[in-house]
Amino acid sequence: MNYIIKQYPDKKFTDKMDQTRFIKKHLEELKEIKKAEYKTNSQPIISGLKTKMFEPEIEDITSDFIEVKTVINSTNIIDSHLDLHMPKIWNKTVSDNPYSHHLKQHENKFESVISKKAKSYNEDSNFNLLGLDVDFKCVANINQFILERSKIPFMFDAYKNGDVDQHSVGMLYVDLDIAYYDEDSQKQMDFFNEMKEKSVNPDVAEEYGYFWVIYEAKKREGSAVVFGSNSVTPTLWVKNYEPQNSTQKEAAKALHARKQLIINHLNN
Repeated sequence: MNYIIKQYPDKKFTDKMDQTRFIKKHLEELKEIKKAEYKTNSQPIISGLKTKMFEPEIEDITSDFIEVKTVINSTNIIDSHLDLHMPKIWNKTVSDNPYSHHLKQHENKFESVISKKAKSYNEDSNFNLLGLDVDFKCVANINQFILERSKIPFMFDAYKNGDVDQHSVGMLYVDLDIAYYDEDSQKQMDFFNEMKEKSVNPDVAEEYGYFWVIYEAKKREGSAVVFGSNSVTPTLWVKNYEPQNSTQKEAAKALHARKQLIINHLNN
């Protein structure tokens, strides 16, 4: 079996210790490369997790506004970037900015903005509440937002119909470490074993020989995606929403008026 390091895609190693020697020799360089990454791209999903049926709670939507609650990230899982997000990873970024952009597929375009003021917060959770058939605690980073049908109708219908079952975080790394298999260092081996047991899928650590431990990151946005690097990121619920402020009420009135004009035209 060949072992790889994702930051050096052209390198292949014949065994874990061959890989480990390279990591130790290039440790600081490797960390700098990792910190320079802006994490958005989705890679093949980490497999081997036992899932169970999960359905978001979706009301009978009769309004042209909906309120949506989504999981942008769940901690304590080694994702396809080989990142293990620790439980406090989002504490500072949420404290610094309790709002987040919510986008379609990480697209940095005006027409892809689902919400520019989604409530961003953390909730203690368990993977058995998010679609895995296992009792294992995690922290869910949440985006909760209002979506108007006329603003981005495709995504309104996607959430309304329960089609959005994964999300992803656009983030910058702030504080991290690397855990790697090292037969020559009891300290490193202890760290590797300790950290992998904090994940719901420690077999990934054994398979790859290393993984990243992410203590803190800065959240730039959360996105609806088809495939995320962490697939345990569902939509939790979708509800009807009644406009509260004058801008929303005027938008709702205008939308209702347009609908009525169309109905009248068809009837005539």
